[in-house]
Amino acid sequence: MPRSAIAAQALDPLTKDPAKAEAYRYDTYMREGINSLASAGSRASQSLLDHTFVVLKPDAFAGRRCRLILDILRSEGWHPVAATPIRFDPLLVRELWRYQFNAASEQRIAVVDHLLSSGPSLLVLLADRQRPDWLPASARLTAAKGSAEPSAARASDLRSRIGRVNGLFNFMHTADEPADVVRELQLFSYQTGWDWCAGPLLGSGPTHPAWTPDALLTELEAEIPAHDLDVEAALRRLSALSFPWGECVRANNTPDTIGNWLGMLRVAPLPGGGARWDVLTVLTSWIDCNEPGVAPLIATGTAEAWRPTALPHEVIPA
Repeated sequence: MPRSAIAAQALDPLTKDPAKAEAYRYDTYMREGINSLASAGSRASQSLLDHTFVVLKPDAFAGRRCRLILDILRSEGWHPVAATPIRFDPLLVRELWRYQFNAASEQRIAVVDHLLSSGPSLLVLLADRQRPDWLPASARLTAAKGSAEPSAARASDLRSRIGRVNGLFNFMHTADEPADVVRELQLFSYQTGWDWCAGPLLGSGPTHPAWTPDALLTELEAEIPAHDLDVEAALRRLSALSFPWGECVRANNTPDTIGNWLGMLRVAPLPGGGARWDVLTVLTSWIDCNEPGVAPLIATGTAEAWRPTALPHEVIPA
């Protein structure tokens, strides 16, 4: 008797990673996502090649990078066609990165919930108008975005162009390839439903004007104070505070004291307003994000995996 309601080869058009295809066959969110898109029939397959999404995280709002990100995406062919606010909670964080969080350090796990729960995020559906026929929108954006690790950054990476600060202050999340678009939109749908993106993605009508990025950015930015995300400036500001965080920074003002900061994080609430972002700036700048020598259960795919073997190896469009 089969153990999955998803057929063995059903995910082949959506991923080039055999390990991902096998894991996702048993993933509840993948199964529900496929069912959610079933109403679009054959159009869904083409739409998943033409569309992807970007999540503008709370650090993008604090650093006022949202409009810059969308402007750069437009200039490279990814055009916003719908948007909706989302809010991260610990369960969403762990389920979204279920196949990668095994490689996250304890320090990262201790910090990430505080960061992602610091305000709203914006989920933006993108239509790719410059993709080659063989390369899905999501895979092209993954290649152009660049690594989340600053040590692996290139000047041409989108994350470098928007001024990524560190491994957690990288401002945006995207889906690696079409299978991840399906799975992750399903995860988000428990908050958002599907109406916000059904028009462009499923062909069920025009997008409501309230679900456009420009209509939402100003409203959401009002919830998060603008911040320079500069660690030295954050330390100076925090040192002027009273107990407990002012005392913490006065006694622990070098990266080798990060353990004391994490201990404080377990027992003291983060301050409000800009001081919260001061603490997060220090924490994200000083932690180690990954467990040494531990690989994620599913690694990030490459655009090259989508290239037909007979196709010349021209440069992948950014």
